Amino acid sequence: MTRYAVMSVLVAALCFCSAIAVAYSKHLSRQAYVELSRNQRTIDALDVQWSQLQIEESTFSEHGLVERIARERLGMVYPGLDGSVMIVR
Repeated sequence: MTRYAVMSVLVAALCFCSAIAVAYSKHLSRQAYVELSRNQRTIDALDVQWSQLQIEESTFSEHGLVERIARERLGMVYPGLDGSVMIVR
């Protein structure tokens, strides 16, 4: 084999290896993008759920709602004058 033939084979082998490396790098990049997209969807879903939970918490913590539930379910009432005790020092 001549010197040029050996160099041609060597350059061809290097080009082949480079092409394989580029294809593998592209594959890894696509896998990372898919995982990133999946994680972003999960984050968005958790943000929506968090917002809904905050709205639910603010709804259930309203003073009127707490007072109504205390009266209806627990039978609680405001104490009148006879139910109040004044503590004097």
